[in-house]
Parts: sequence; C-alpha cells; structure tokens
Amino acid sequence: MDEVVGQIGAAVVTVGEKRYAIQSPSRLNDICISGTCNDRPFTAQIERGTARNPLALVVQHNGTRIEAMVVSPRMAELHALMPFKAPADMSRFVLSPMPGLLVQVAVQPGQKVQAGERVAVIEAMKMENVLFAAADGVVAKVLAYQGESLVVDQPIVEFEQ
Repeated sequence: MDEVVGQIGAAVVTVGEKRYAIQSPSRLNDICISGTCNDRPFTAQIERGTARNPLALVVQHNGTRIEAMVVSPRMAELHALMPFKAPADMSRFVLSPMPGLLVQVAVQPGQKVQAGERVAVIEAMKMENVLFAAADGVVAKVLAYQGESLVVDQPIVEFEQ
C-alpha cells in the first residue's frame, strides 16, 4: 500500500498505480466491515495482530487473506528496518495451557511416549485438565514437578529432537 488519504467513513487507497475509493460506516476496530470499494459493495473480516507483527491488520475478503498496517510514512520506513525475530520452536515441549497446580506428571526422562498418551494433569479453577503428547517421542527432561504452581505457557516436559 503506497498511500491512504481519507476522512471518517471514506478513504482513497493507492497501491502502485491503482486507486481504490472506499466508503464504509465501519471502523477499523470492528471485526467485520462492509461498505463500497469503487462503488462495488464489499464485506471483509478484520483480525488484529499476527505472531510476526502485532501491529498488523489481517484482512480476509472473498477467500483472499492479506496482512496490512496502517501507519504514517515515517513509521513505515522505520518498520522496514526492524529485524524479524522468529519465535522459538516450542514444538518439542508440553506447555501449560493455563495457570494452575501441577497435580501429576505421568512420564519420566527416557520414557517412550505415543501420541495421545497422558503426560501431565493440571488443576485449574477446581477442574483437572489432562495434557496429552501431541506426537510420538522420548522424554528428554521433566521441567516441572508435582505440586508446582504453573503459569501460562510454562514448559512442563521436553521431548528429544
């Protein structure tokens, strides 16, 4: 997107050589927006933020999904200079999905585990939540122990690579 000029309820968006006149009573913080683009009606779904860019708007329309940002020209220049830091690969860990008390660890280091096998049990809000292995593997380390209070996304078990 090269340029956005507009006012409340209307905007002209320039992408390369193409100009799009958009009119809509919707706001960017609405989940679903509708209006007209070059006098043709449209409806699109808007999501905020992605794992790669929390400032992004993800727009879905007619099966097409694009990621965009609405920023000033200077902010666009600065954003282009920012390095991308890929999130850590946590696929070989069993993570706590919520805060709670670890009431059982059902595996030990060196143990072979099959997908769907019970790995741990967390008690949260007076309910027990069973955590299962997502894939076959061998337990490398147990990182949390029975009776420990866990936070969201805290690693409980690590599998070998």
